Amino acid sequence: MRPGRSGRSGRRVAFWIATAVIVGFVVLAVVLATRPPVQAFQADSPLLGRLAPQFSGTTFNGGTVKLSQFKGRYVFVNFFASWCPACQSEEPNLVAFNFQQQETPNGAALVSVDFRDYLASARQFVATYGARWPAISDPGGKIANAYGVGSPPTTFLINPKGVVVTVLVGPLDVKQLDASLSFARSHSSGG
Repeated sequence: MRPGRSGRSGRRVAFWIATAVIVGFVVLAVVLATRPPVQAFQADSPLLGRLAPQFSGTTFNGGTVKLSQFKGRYVFVNFFASWCPACQSEEPNLVAFNFQQQETPNGAALVSVDFRDYLASARQFVATYGARWPAISDPGGKIANAYGVGSPPTTFLINPKGVVVTVLVGPLDVKQLDASLSFARSHSSGG
């Protein structure tokens, strides 16, 4: 064996390994960049078709909100957390949807329920995104347990009679919110 030959061979192997790793990262980046964004999906729930569990809570600004105050309207109950990346991507869509509904006669209402979060962090989250609907804390997870929520974001659409008509898990966009509401309205019987 000639001197220096093993050094060149080792450099070639290192070059090909480095090239393979770089190509792997490029392929992964292309796949991640071109895949569709994560969206919410409809979930089965024992609450579908049943009266929504009643709740009341203290809003982040010190008021009180009760689910019963929305009777006669469609209401989305959204479980969120400041630490949840999907909630962070969803929140601007909820803000846009809420604005749209405020401008619509008989528009839907929104209520957000803080899920396993520090109150200060949840307040900052709501303030950062400019959410203008009631957001309540859920100390001990009593509301989340009543709704069977395992992780955020999870959203329940409740019809004017107080019945859960849709359960969506994952980050919602405005189109999904509009579609869920339109579908519920078109399939309601007197509500």
